[in-house]
Amino acid sequence: MRALRRIVVLFIAFSLMLTVSGCWDQIELNRASLVTGVALEKGHHMKYRVTFEIVNALETDPNKGGKGGTPTAIYTKEGNSIAEAVSRLNESLERYPILAHIRVIIIDEKLAREGINQFMDVLQRNRYIREDVLVLVGKGAPASDFLKTVYARGQYATYKIQTQVETYRQVYGGIPRSHLYDIAQAILSEGRALMLGAVTITGDVEKSESLDAIKTIHPVAIVKLSGAAVFRGDKLIGFLTNDQTRMVMLASDYVNNSLFSLPGPGGKPTSPGAIAVQFYHMHSRVKVGMNGDQPVFRLHVEGDGKITSIDRDIKLTTIKGYEKLEQLTSEYINGEMQETFRYVQNELGVDVFGFGQHYYRFHFRKYKPLAKEWDDLFKKAKLEASSDFTLRRPDLKTQKVVKENIGP
Repeated sequence: MRALRRIVVLFIAFSLMLTVSGCWDQIELNRASLVTGVALEKGHHMKYRVTFEIVNALETDPNKGGKGGTPTAIYTKEGNSIAEAVSRLNESLERYPILAHIRVIIIDEKLAREGINQFMDVLQRNRYIREDVLVLVGKGAPASDFLKTVYARGQYATYKIQTQVETYRQVYGGIPRSHLYDIAQAILSEGRALMLGAVTITGDVEKSESLDAIKTIHPVAIVKLSGAAVFRGDKLIGFLTNDQTRMVMLASDYVNNSLFSLPGPGGKPTSPGAIAVQFYHMHSRVKVGMNGDQPVFRLHVEGDGKITSIDRDIKLTTIKGYEKLEQLTSEYINGEMQETFRYVQNELGVDVFGFGQHYYRFHFRKYKPLAKEWDDLFKKAKLEASSDFTLRRPDLKTQKVVKENIGP
């Protein structure tokens, strides 16, 4: 009986050992390098030129503080496919590259104009590249330059860019949603053109590659967010500014919090009498219909906010003062929305607002015969924009600080 019990125990023990044998493809940490950023460009000798940002973990550890070295190392390889360039990375790198920690992928402007479908398959097919990776288009500079800038506090380039994009979207809304899954969603959707975030760089990139660049109070090179890159199909056709991008995202109901600066009576941004209002809980509603062969888009935007600054003699101790500011805000945003809409119609000619997608979802049978010619219909469409904003408070003061004259 005891012998049988021992045999059963040994059998169970060996069975459990088979289930906890570990991963067959495990890689020890001291033999792995984390790839945190990738830049895609046209190759000089082969089809693609791929630049990798490899993080130096010892220098980015906030607890140990590092040894004064660079936070990342940059490696560049060429290949006739992205997968080939990745596999050739070990010609220069001694460790196994881990792609699961990629934060940002930057596509060169020249490459994006030729089409992104040619290399997007490998990015979406690879099991290690996450769907929430940020995909941006480099504007006015080679894509690899964006990975060569170093920053104070030991931040590596892609960490700074990713945090910058997320923060800017929350506080201003001037950049579109441009993750890897957003690309697939836009390409597969009906009636919506693809938009990706655009970045540009100012300053001397060559000097920024050195650690001496972070020892000054003025950064040698700075990566700036530059609105949106607009695509027809999978090919880049143009760009929108930050303010134009904000209007498009607001119409698409993707802006929750933003600040608007209303110009003075002169109508120019520099005209005296400007008013700044901060809005939150913003929401937009869209209705799409047809007036004969002309699409009609009815857009309504609403939100709550507060007054952050005022350079006019408008009394905020009465309801009329608030109503006046709310009216000025609605007129300004309606005008900006119409201006952005006309620019997209005349200069780009694609529906980046997603009005066609809304028509497809709610009136599929009416949209289906118009699907192939939707962009042509969009160019002659009419936008009816309205808004309803409520100013809840004037922040800390109801009046400007003005000294009253005394005497006769």
